Amino acid sequence: MSKNLKSALILLVFTIISVMLVGGKVPYLIFHVLLLFLFLPFVHIAIGLYFLSGSVNVDSGEFFTGEVVDIKYLVRNNSFLLYPILIFSPDFSKDIGGKTVDQIPFSLKSNESFSKSEKSTLNRRGYYKVGGFHLTINDVFGLYNLNKYIKSDISILIYPEIIRLSSFRVPSGMQSGELLVSDNSYKDKSRISTLREYRDGDSTRSIHWKASSRSEIPVVKEFETRSDTYVEIFLDSLKSNYKNDFDKNMEDKVVESALSIAHYCLSNNISVAINYENNNDYFRIEGRDYDQLKTFLENLARYSGNGFHSLADLVDSQSVKIRKGSSTILVTPSLDSTNGAVAIDLAYKGLNPIVISITSKLSSVGLVDSFLPGKLRDDNIPVFVIDHKQRVSDVLEVYHD
Repeated sequence: MSKNLKSALILLVFTIISVMLVGGKVPYLIFHVLLLFLFLPFVHIAIGLYFLSGSVNVDSGEFFTGEVVDIKYLVRNNSFLLYPILIFSPDFSKDIGGKTVDQIPFSLKSNESFSKSEKSTLNRRGYYKVGGFHLTINDVFGLYNLNKYIKSDISILIYPEIIRLSSFRVPSGMQSGELLVSDNSYKDKSRISTLREYRDGDSTRSIHWKASSRSEIPVVKEFETRSDTYVEIFLDSLKSNYKNDFDKNMEDKVVESALSIAHYCLSNNISVAINYENNNDYFRIEGRDYDQLKTFLENLARYSGNGFHSLADLVDSQSVKIRKGSSTILVTPSLDSTNGAVAIDLAYKGLNPIVISITSKLSSVGLVDSFLPGKLRDDNIPVFVIDHKQRVSDVLEVYHD
C-alpha cells in the first residue's frame, strides 16, 4: 500500500467520523470527493488491465553463440483513455544476453503504441525461453499500481560456436580415404602435398620431372597421407567433474572441442559419431555428410555435464557400435588415472585413442594429473590439453608426435 493511499484512507476515516458526528454539507462534500478520489483512479487502471495488450517478436533464423539477437516488444492501448504512468519490465534471460534490462517508464495516449527493441549478444549456447514482460499500471495520484504480465511462448535454441579446423591429424584404420594420418603406407598418390629435393632412397617414380627440369637437382613429390577412417568422440559427462564449473566455461569448451572435430570430419565426408550421457540416458549422434551438421548443432546446444556414469561406462555402452580401426577421441575435464586407463585400453584394442583434456587455471575444475600426458604420449597416444580460455583451433591443429 502506497503512502498516498494510506493518507487518503486515514482522511476518509476522519471524514466518516465527522459526517456521523457533525453532519452538514461540507463534511458530506468532502466525503463524496474522497470516495471519488479513491474509486475513480482504481477503475481507470483496472480498465487498463483489459485494454492494454502487448506482444514479443524475435527475428527468425539460426542463432549461434556470440551473435546478436534483436527482441522487439510492443505495448498497445486499445482504449480511449490516457495512461500517463506505465512501467515496462522484460523477462529477458540474463543467461542469454549477459545483462539485465532496466525498467522503462512511459505513457500511452488513446489507441497509441509503445515499442522497444533490445539487442543483446548471445552469451552462451543452450535452449532458452525469451519470456514475456511485466507491465505496471500506475494512477497519477500514486495511490494504486496493478501489474499485467504479457505472456510469450517464444524460445530460441542457441548453437555453439563452430571452430573451423584447417587440419586435424589422427591415427587411422586400414582403409583409404580422407583423414590426414601418420602412417606412410596410406599415401594417396593422387594428391601432392609438397615438393622437396631428392634424397637417397627416394623412388624415381616420385620425381617431379617438370619441376626438376627447372632445377639443377631432382625434385620429388611428397604425397598426402590419408585414410578413410571412422571417428568416435566420447564426451565425459560425469556430473562430479563439473561441480565447480559455475559459469559453464568447461562444459562449453568440451562442446566446442567435439564440434570442431565433427565439423572437420563432416566437411571431408568422414564418418563421425559423438557419444555422451544426459540424465542417465546415453545419446549418440552420427553423420558423414556436411548437411548432417545441424543434427550435431541441435544436440550439442542442449548438452549438459549432468551424467551419472563414468567415461569408461560410456565407452563400454557404445563398444559394439565402434568399428574396428576407428579413431576414438576422449574429451574430458578430468584427465586422471581412471580416464588414462580408458585411453590405454582403447589403444590395446587397436582403436587409436586421442585424449583432449579441458582445464581451467582459475578454478579446481579440470585438474590434470601432471604425469599422465607424458606417459600417454610415450605410449603413442596423442594428448591435447586445452585451457577454457584458449581457442580450440590453436591447440588441435598442432600434432603431437
